[in-house]
Amino acid sequence: MREENSTYISPLLSFDLYLEAYHHLIKNLKKEADIEQLKFILKGNIGPNIQEMLRQEVYEALVLTSFDQHIIWVNNGFTEMTGYAKNYALGKKPTFLQGEQTSKSTIRDIGEQLHCKHGYTGSIVNYRKSGESYVCQIKILPLYDSKKELTHFIALEKELLTA
Repeated sequence: MREENSTYISPLLSFDLYLEAYHHLIKNLKKEADIEQLKFILKGNIGPNIQEMLRQEVYEALVLTSFDQHIIWVNNGFTEMTGYAKNYALGKKPTFLQGEQTSKSTIRDIGEQLHCKHGYTGSIVNYRKSGESYVCQIKILPLYDSKKELTHFIALEKELLTA
């Protein structure tokens, strides 16, 4: 017999909780894979601060460039966000994503900050392979070797929802 005041957990609600935990796990596994690939590419020269920041920050795409800003690695999220294959992006400068609606002053600000070996945080209009524009939040950080010499830049990118 069923009691009047008993509560039951719906199987759908249980599945929702499971699905939420599953998505969280997948996101963390992707971040750990990104960190491992970066450690391999940089021959272990990725500091614990950068690793922890990558674990904490919300991003869709990672772009690693040489100090002269040529792309040497992108994660899978880059392809998902932009539509460009990894191999297409390699060797190019990230400016290939810019277009008609991209602010010239933002391009200039980014260039000045990177030239001075500083990071940059802001948003920019980029373009997907399909030609569709999107607003991209970027956080660019300089990476240094053990001799405190600039070796790379890493950009964390996520698409901003526009109204």
